[in-house]
Amino acid sequence: MTTKLVSPPVGLPVPLAAAISKARADGADMEAEVELEVRGIAGEVEHLLQRALIDQTRRVTMDAFPGAIKMSGAPLIAVEHVKFYDPAGVLQTLDPQDYLVDSVSEPGYIVPAPGREWPPTADRVNAVEVQYRCGYGADHTAVPAAIQSYILGRLELLHLPAGSKSGEYLSGLLDRYRIYE
Repeated sequence: MTTKLVSPPVGLPVPLAAAISKARADGADMEAEVELEVRGIAGEVEHLLQRALIDQTRRVTMDAFPGAIKMSGAPLIAVEHVKFYDPAGVLQTLDPQDYLVDSVSEPGYIVPAPGREWPPTADRVNAVEVQYRCGYGADHTAVPAAIQSYILGRLELLHLPAGSKSGEYLSGLLDRYRIYE
């Protein structure tokens, strides 16, 4: 099973003005640098938590249908499609009535609908593809405050002189949002 990012997040997980203030950045020329740093820290947070912070599209591919299809990057927003190559090698789109989406569990899952089974697939690599959206929302307004505090704290530490402040408390902000598998 392989998961790839199809459409990266557009928005930022923290307000840009707050990030610029924490970075103590002056001038418009620093805005792009601070935004890049925020995106880098956000990527670190997504990896640590196994979550998606801002709305993004991902695609998971597998060689055949498993019992349940796991979709990384909680919270799950929506499944866009489930496609598969049938035994004749023809690409098909599975009817959404043939599967159930569990967006309550983290990570989210797709399972066959009651009384249904996954269809047979071609004997080939990447015979099944699921495309879905995940994240808290389009911008920082839906990202939990503790995650925003962590990002802004890490940003501030990047811009302080070495040894002037410890960031040991920061990792505790993320604990309740970690997904353990």
